[in-house]
Formats: sequence, structure tokens, C-alpha cells
Amino acid sequence: MPHDSWKYHRMGEIEGRLVVGGHDGSLRVLTYGHDKWDKFVTKNGYISNVVCHQGVCLLCVEDEDKDQFVIEQFYLNEDNEWRFVTVLPNQLQLYGVSVALHDNSLYVVGGETESGERVNTARVFDLHSGHWYKMDDMQTKRSGCSSVIINNTVFVGGGETDGACSSNIVECADVRDRKWRTIPSTTTYWPTLTSVSNRLVWTGGMTQQRFYSPSNIVELYDERSTKWLSLPHMTHKRWAHAAFSTQNGELITAGGEGKGRSIESLKCD
Repeated sequence: MPHDSWKYHRMGEIEGRLVVGGHDGSLRVLTYGHDKWDKFVTKNGYISNVVCHQGVCLLCVEDEDKDQFVIEQFYLNEDNEWRFVTVLPNQLQLYGVSVALHDNSLYVVGGETESGERVNTARVFDLHSGHWYKMDDMQTKRSGCSSVIINNTVFVGGGETDGACSSNIVECADVRDRKWRTIPSTTTYWPTLTSVSNRLVWTGGMTQQRFYSPSNIVELYDERSTKWLSLPHMTHKRWAHAAFSTQNGELITAGGEGKGRSIESLKCD
């Protein structure tokens, strides 16, 4: 796949197109099989999350102009314009939140305050009604974590806890009872979670809690044995990167710290 000098931090897929967002506030779109990126620029701020669903790209934008955190949407097949969705409530005016989408509901977890205090809050935004709902608090306070929803279960892992320590703790909650429990921790700290063919996979991260030590490890969670199983390693070591699975089950990782310009993929059968 093509790459340029831009770092990729969040990704999704819309109708055969790769959508990536970065800390420079840019959204870029790549049609598979092409070698040119189309670029769309957000407001002054940076994109902390990208989720794609039914032809719509939903973004969590940390808007520096208004000093607030907003959810916006972008229709690739219509007028190529941003449309405001909602401002995150006061309790979620946080840096480094993680967002996942399930059945037209956005799950917003973690983050940190302006003073740098990490939180363990979790909220749900119903895109149809426009209402916010509260989940139980997570067991771990963290910001910059990754989240993914698989078979009605939201998984949250990685990120940074208070004291500038990276986390390898993975928590999950059923979207119906919204109560959190832990599963076995990942081998590395601050990995990126994603779903591949409805199975939980983590990639990369750091081999040490407090030091810059990126990893290329990839593992899949086996629910029967409750163990992490090894998959082929990535070519490049990276952490705080983007990862997602295409509709045909191909795992794609990109950007982050370590190899900010590279994109690589693994076919998972």
C-alpha cells in the first residue's frame, strides 16, 4: 500500500476505501488498488478516533477553536462536508478518550483531564435518540486506550495510567448489563486492540511499561482456553498505532510511534 510522510493514528473502512485520521487534524481516504490519497481537513484540532458504519465516518475531534470535544460525521458519497453530531457532555470533556460503535450507539471510554488525571468513566451515546447513558466505571483508569466491540461485548485495553505507566490490562463488559471484568493481560504494554472475523486481536505495544520499546507481536484471544495465541509478527515494530480488519478478514496496521509512514496487512483465514 502507498504511504507518505504523514502518521496514521485511527482507521476504518467505508465501501472498499481505507479512512485514516491523524493528530494533525487531517482525514485521508484511500481507494484500494489506487496509489493516491484523497485528503479532507477537519477544524483546528486533532482526530482522536475514527469509526465507520454504513457509509458514514464518525469522528471524535478535539476542537481547539472551541476548546471542546465533539462528535462529527462525514458522508463520503454525498457532499463531502462535515456535519455536527453532538458535543461530549461535561463529564467527557477529556483528552485521549476511546470510541467504539455498536448498533448505532457510540461507546466512549477512558481519557484524561486537562490536569493529566486519568479516568475510568464509560458512557454510551444513542445516535438515534441523541441521549447519553452511563455505564459502570471501568476498573482501570487510563487514557489513549483502544476499544472494540465483538459479539455484544466491548473490550478495552492498553493506554496510559497515572504515573506515566503504560497498561497491559484488558477489560470487557457486555453491552446489555454494562458491568466490567478483566481477561488475561496482553504480553506488551499499550497495544492496539481490534476485531478480526469477530475475534479479539491485539498488535504491537511496548515491551516495557515506562520506556520507548516498540513491539511487533500479534496475538489472538482464544475464549475457550482464555489464552492469547501467537499470530505472525508484524514487519515493523510500533505502538499507539491504528489497526482494523477489512470485510474480507485482512488485518491492517498503520502508523503510530515507531513506523509512522508504513502500512502493512496480514490475511487471517
